[in-house]
Order: sequence, then C-alpha cells, then structure tokens
Amino acid sequence: MIKDIIFTPDQIGNVPSVKEELAKRLGSSEFTIEKSFIDARHKNDIKVVYRVSKGEERSDDTAAALPHLGKRFNISKRPVIVGFGPAGMFCGLVLARYGLNPIIIEKGRPVEERTKDVSFYKEKGVIDPSSNIQFGEGGAGTFSDGKLYTGVSSGLKGFIGQVMVRYGAPEDILYDSHPHVGTDNLVNVVKGIRKEIISLGGEIRFSEELVRIVPGHDGSSVSEVITDKGSYLTDTLILAIGNSSRDLIRNNASFLKVESKPFAVGVRIEHLRSDIDKAMYGFDTADYKNICAANYKLAVDTCSGKKLYTFCMCPGGEVVPSASFEKAVVTNGMSYRARNNDNSNSALLVPFDPKEVSDDPLAGITFQDMLETKAYTLAGSDSTAPFMTYGDLKAGKSGTSYSSVVPTYKPGVTACDLRELLPEVFVETLKDGISLMGRKIRGFDSENAVLTAVETRSSSPVRIPRNRDTFESVACKGIFPIGEGAGYAGGIMSSAIDGIKCGNLIAESMLL
Repeated sequence: MIKDIIFTPDQIGNVPSVKEELAKRLGSSEFTIEKSFIDARHKNDIKVVYRVSKGEERSDDTAAALPHLGKRFNISKRPVIVGFGPAGMFCGLVLARYGLNPIIIEKGRPVEERTKDVSFYKEKGVIDPSSNIQFGEGGAGTFSDGKLYTGVSSGLKGFIGQVMVRYGAPEDILYDSHPHVGTDNLVNVVKGIRKEIISLGGEIRFSEELVRIVPGHDGSSVSEVITDKGSYLTDTLILAIGNSSRDLIRNNASFLKVESKPFAVGVRIEHLRSDIDKAMYGFDTADYKNICAANYKLAVDTCSGKKLYTFCMCPGGEVVPSASFEKAVVTNGMSYRARNNDNSNSALLVPFDPKEVSDDPLAGITFQDMLETKAYTLAGSDSTAPFMTYGDLKAGKSGTSYSSVVPTYKPGVTACDLRELLPEVFVETLKDGISLMGRKIRGFDSENAVLTAVETRSSSPVRIPRNRDTFESVACKGIFPIGEGAGYAGGIMSSAIDGIKCGNLIAESMLL
C-alpha cells in the first residue's frame, strides 16, 4: 500500500531522524520510502512529502541488471574498455561480475591522486592535462555533485543507486526526486566500484592512453589496441571515452566515421543560495538541516530566435575549472553533499549545431577550442576566468569587479566584457533569456547575478555511429562506442545505463 506522508518544513526540517518521524506517523517501523519531494506550488503552504509503502522492503534490482549471472561464456580474448567514467565503470562492473575479466585503460589517475591534482589546479592555476576535472577515475561527474537525476526511463536506475549506496552514497539517492551523491561521497563510491572490479579479476590501468586501434586483416574488425605503455590483443573494444577526449577523436575520426552533433555553449550564472531558496520555497534552507537547497530547471525562447536553458544546477555549490588542456578556461559546477555554500549556480546554455557553420565533423571541437583559448586570453592568460554581472551585460558596460554575489570560481576571476568572447547572438540570447527567467524565479534577473565564462563541455560535439540494437560501431566490428563522449548519454545516470546495456549485449554475444 502506497501512502503520502506530508510534513511542513518546521515539522521535519530539524528532527534527528526522518525515518523515526515517519514511523511515528505510520505506527510502524516496517516501511520503504519510495519517493520524497517538496511541493512548493504555494509559497504559504510548502509541503515536504514522503511517499512510502508499508510492510515492504525495497526490491533488489541485481537480477534485472545482470540477467546472465550463473551462465557460461566463450571467452577467447579479454574485452578492453577505454575510459573509467560512469559508462566505462558500470560496463566494467557488469563484465567483471560475469567473470569476463575486462581490462580498463584510463588516461587519468586514481581518484585519490586526481583529487589532489584538481585542488592544485584550483589553488595554483596549473593544470595537469592527464588528471583534472575532465580526465581521471570516475569521469567528469565525480567533481560535479554526483547528480543522478535523468529524464531517461530505465529499470536500471535502481541497480545503479544500490551499487552506489553499497559503497558509501547516502540511502536517499534511492528515493529523492532530485538525487545527488555529493562530490565528497562520490570519491569513496568510485573507489569501492574499482576495488570490486579488481577483486573479480578485472584490471584497471591508470595513466595509460590509447594511441591507436589496429584493425584485423579484413580491415573491418578490431584486433589490437596500442597504448603509450603497451598493446592488448582483443576482439572487443568498448570506447567509453568521455566528451573531452579530443585527441582520440581527432586521431580516429575517419576510421570511426565520426559525425558532428548539436551541443550547447554558454556561461555559469551564480546567485546567493539564500535568494534562490526564498524565491523557490519562501524560506532559507540553511534554517533546516533536513531540507536541501532549492533546485531549479528553466528554459525560455528568446528574441534572438534561440532557446536559453539551465543545465547542471548546483544548489549551494561552486563554479569549478574544467579545462583539459593548458592555456584554456572552461567552467563547470559542483556541490558537496551538504549543498550549503553561499552561492547556487547553473549553466546557462545556448544550443549550437556545428553543421550551421561547417561540414567538418570536428567543427564543434574546433569551436570549443576557440572559445576556451579565447576565454583564457581575455582574462589575462593567468588561468583566471572572465566574468561580469548580468546588470553590466544588460547595460552594455565593459564589466566591473563588484557584485554582492562573490564569484566562487578558482583560481579566480577577472572582470571582462563577455561580448568580446561570445558570438553576438549568444550574448543577445543571454540578455533576453535571463530577463525572461526572472519572470519565473523572482530575482533570477538580478543585476548582481554573476556570469562566469565559458561553459562548453555540457555534452559531446560529436557522435560515433553505432548499431541501434547491438551498440556495435557501424565502422568496425568489435568496437562499442558508449556513454557521453560517444554521443549517447548526458550525465552520470544515463551514461551508467548505457554502460550496463553494452556490457549485457557483449556478454550475451559470448554465451555458450
């Protein structure tokens, strides 16, 4: 039996245990929380809702995610996975649990070392091109809050959440309407999955980069993978490369028949968290330990003819440096589990189709490179990021260093005129779009809102074509492009789902 238990913020916001309060209301400790959400349609009547099922335990989704457990496989050569982000990690976990002993090649470092490299970049402005927010164990999502919300409908989401909880993620990711693990928790989750894969016979080769894919004698199937540290004979290569693996894409674009695809470009906008909380809920969430800072998701059609939309909203978070090569500036957002920092931020993105300007399948990557290096130069070539307030952008001023909203980007920011960085249509879209968003969330169009540039890595600008049913590359037999970098996902959850599906398809092809 499903039942909604409703609290006011004062009734549930600071209690020692939410589960104990639910048990009191139900008169029983035997229940499962199926979903939790905040109903903020009426600011004078905010409701915190817990949807529970009495007398039931949460189902174990392992069987659905691993339908071939206990079966026998014909293993001629070990599968090789390139990339250890969500897609590669969960594909590797599936293959390892089936006993297929995958070899995983990751350009970056283990998450413990990677965390230090990211911190050094923030503090000193010196990037390691092989270990940063884009590259390394866990992928880019490890340093962007660990948001698990996705519009993808899949029964695999429960399994992914259960694996994460097993390795240290908070249990509420299994039922929260906007689940987030938190960067601080994700580090341990990633380590736990790595250790399980290794314990089951898989291998993970860090700081090793794919150099060349060697086709077989027929020219239409993979036979060997060559890295900067060795080579591996294989007839199964999974490319879970992430959306920033530009060298790999450039070097293999013709062989893999890479296509350009639409993506989006923009800035990060920051407001005071308390202002967003009050606009969304009517109160400051800092007053309640059990109520998370407010989320929002907006999209508007603007006078420029282009849409402006928010992406990767980070309540109570910070803007982080996300470049993957030297002399470039890229912004992204992240939050820790508590989401209690002073500012809330999100990407403000304008869709862009590279085919509008070029037939080159790599035109999107070229456009990204241009903006990222230009942002670096505009801000003074010192790893700071260019920023200005929305008020100055709207008024056509050149940029000021003052705002009541303090920019959180490290290594720091430099006041600039973003009109010198972004194409005019993007600037006009931002100006009009933010104003329209201010009609939906009071204060969103505050003149003190801070815009930090440039956000370019929200999704991959290319797609590696694959068979819809088998996930196998249309260009070469035995290659399986998956996840965000291949153009088939957009976030942690959808990438992990893609990886699980691929792992099962490969296992199924090996059944005896």
